[in-house]
Formats: sequence, C-alpha cells, structure tokens
Amino acid sequence: MPISRRFFLTGSALAGLAAAGALPGVEALARGRESLFLSARADRKGRFYASGFDATGAKQFDLPMPARGHGSAVSPDGRYGVFFGRRPGRFALVVDAARGTVAHTIPAMEDRAFAGHGLFVQGGRLLLATEIDYEGKRGLIGLYDATDSYRRIGEWQTGGMDPHDLRLLPDGRTLIVANGGILTHPEVQRMKLNLDTMDSSVAFIDIRDGSLIEQRRLPGEFFQLSLRHMAVTVAGETVIAMQYEGPSSDLVPLVGLARPGREIELLEMPDAAWSRLRNYCGSAAVDAGGTILGVTSPRGGRALFWEAATRRPLQPLDLADGCGLAAAPVPGRFIVSNGLGALVEYDPIAGRTRALNSGFADARWDNHIFTG
Repeated sequence: MPISRRFFLTGSALAGLAAAGALPGVEALARGRESLFLSARADRKGRFYASGFDATGAKQFDLPMPARGHGSAVSPDGRYGVFFGRRPGRFALVVDAARGTVAHTIPAMEDRAFAGHGLFVQGGRLLLATEIDYEGKRGLIGLYDATDSYRRIGEWQTGGMDPHDLRLLPDGRTLIVANGGILTHPEVQRMKLNLDTMDSSVAFIDIRDGSLIEQRRLPGEFFQLSLRHMAVTVAGETVIAMQYEGPSSDLVPLVGLARPGREIELLEMPDAAWSRLRNYCGSAAVDAGGTILGVTSPRGGRALFWEAATRRPLQPLDLADGCGLAAAPVPGRFIVSNGLGALVEYDPIAGRTRALNSGFADARWDNHIFTG
C-alpha cells in the first residue's frame, strides 16, 4: 500500500518532553524491581489476555485482548502497562495496573504495524514502540506522547528492517534496537521472504534526536542469525538472544553481548549445549542485581544463565516450552513461564526452583514477561 503520510518528531516536541524530567536510564537496576509482572497469555479456547501478577504469582489483572499479544512495557512508576500486539500488530493496549482497567487502545497507523516491543522514556512521558513500514521495507520507532492520550508525535528510523526489541542503556541517552533483518509482509502471513540475504544488526540511537550513533553486525558467516531479544546489565552490556534461519543441521552460537564501540561478542559453549537449543532463543533477561544473564529456548525446553562479568555458565533450568523470563525482586533469581501454564522462580546459582501459586486458571503464557 502507498505511504500516505510521514511523521517526524520535531525538536520542540522532544524538548518539551525532555524539560519535564531527566532521562532515567536503566532505573530498575538502581531502585530494585517492583513486584508487578506483565505477560500476554491465551487460554485453551484460544482467547487472548493482557495479564499482570506479583512476585508470588497472584493475579493483579487479567483483561481480554483483541488478538495475540507479545511484549509489554511498564511505566517507571509502575502505574501503567502497555501490551503490544504480535507482529504485525494492529494495536497496543494501555492498562491502568492500579485499577485493572484498559486506559487506552493505541491503533497502528494504516501503513505501519507494531513489531511487538516498546518502552517508556522521559520519566514515563514518552512511549517508544518498534514498528514496521512494510512497503518501505524499513524499521521504525514510533513515538507516543503518554501525557496526551498516547498521541503519535513522530518516528525514527532504526537503520534496518524487522526491528524487534529495544532497550535503554544506563547512560539514559542511548537506545539499542535489535533489527532482526527478516523481510515479511502481512499479505503472505509470517512467511520469511529474504533468508538468503538477511541483514540483522543492533543499532545504537540517540534518544535526544533519533540519530544513529553506530550500528553493529555479526561476521558474514553468521548472516542468518536474527538478533531479536535483549536485556541490559548493570555494566552497560546488552545480552542478545538470537534465532538461526539457516540449515537446521548447523550449530551456531545463539547468545551475544553488545556495547557501544565494540564488535558483538558471541558467547562460547560446547556444541552439545547449542544443539539442545535447536537454533532458537526466545527471551533474554538480567537479574535484579544486573550481574546474571539469562536466555530461554522454548524449542529446547531449557533456560541458560551466566555470570555477566566472567561469562561463567551457571546451572540451567529444564522447562518444557519455557520462554518467558524476567528478573525476580531478589537479586540472583528469575521468574520463568511456559506455554503450558507453569510459572516458577528459579535460582541459577543454587539450581533451585520454586513453583509460584499462579492465580490464572488455564494460562498458556506467551513468550515474554516484563517487570517495572
């Protein structure tokens, strides 16, 4: 379809938002994790929900969604959660977590689609969402003014196609975006159209003006690795969970670490460990202390963990179809979910699992858990 209009964030609009408060950076690492977790889910009848729970698994809210959700974002004060429709998403649902009600529904522009992830910046005044311009074959970040009913006020380019996850670095100014590099189009569902010419990357973007600071790609031999999900350590490194679109018989590393000014580092593991993951990692997270990395592989039924500083592997968790992963309030622990309804807390240092008393009957948890 033709592109009917374009929006660019004006300097005055961004300046007005910036004047209202300093950029927070990775606030959660400094103030601890709030006990609110967000995850999309389905039930056995195929109905979709935006769900919130606390660190014990107790239900905070459970609201119907018009279609399947994917990622979410929590406002810095923990008051609002935003659930993004699964790519190609046509909506983002803003939930008032305190009241357990839908506060706003953000429609995708006619010539854009939500790519499944977003985050709040400017102290919660601005919502950023990864988006896809299918006709232009380019990735975008949509900018939404949370102080004005989430009015769309502009967009930035991500420097690639298929943008997915995005995170703010501890400096409070630099955004990292994972460009998955896979060309799709809604007219052919989720068919992947360019696997022989994929171009995945991470882009570092200045959130003061949307300019591209730098971009990093993997070595050419790994061009079919799609960089997709991320989390940031207290030291400012970004762990990247990847999926491989090449031959299923290939064994390739699936976890990387990125930081400005450096090439992407691929974590080393024995071939047998990568083989177990079946060329697919689904989520990435860092613990509340910011020092332990984690990734999940629902296809492999395993979650892997490392000490961030030393890259030393910790004890893995075996959980069938396990994909959702987030930091628990206690440093060193994680909340993990799967598509079969499990919700557990896991300590990768002790190798200890504790089942949470989920308040959701018949939950089929989707791929991600997010916390404030």
